[in-house]
Amino acid sequence: MSAELDSILPKMESTHAKFKAFIAGLDGAAVQQPSTGNPWNPREIVGHLVDAERAHRRFIEAVAAGNPPAKVENFDLNAWNAGRVAKRANQSLEELMAAFDEERAATIKVLEALPDDAWEKSGDHAALGHQTVEYVARIIGLHERAHLQEMIG
Repeated sequence: MSAELDSILPKMESTHAKFKAFIAGLDGAAVQQPSTGNPWNPREIVGHLVDAERAHRRFIEAVAAGNPPAKVENFDLNAWNAGRVAKRANQSLEELMAAFDEERAATIKVLEALPDDAWEKSGDHAALGHQTVEYVARIIGLHERAHLQEMIG
């Protein structure tokens, strides 16, 4: 296991366990209540994290394989997020959490398979600008943690 993975994976797994425990403790009314500082409710936040995780992982896979994505001009992150949340409007919290767990398992599998030299490779991330694989891998857990903090208040 690489030093980068040794640093990232325990934090990512700890954050995800805390996130899941928090979500599991919500009642039906709380699931529909918008979070502090975010107009989305917990169900919508989970859906957002599913899509963000997939997008971050695809960036990591492409850059690590030597096929970084093309630079996206005028990318509107808010519009992308709103569109993705809207597409998941009919999914239950249980369905979204299952999808989130699947995405996280896929991300961990990708990160565990990265060769040591992949962590420093970089490319143009649509929302984050020019970043390394390591930076985007770290963002995944930090992003989840930030949304957890919003929900906890």
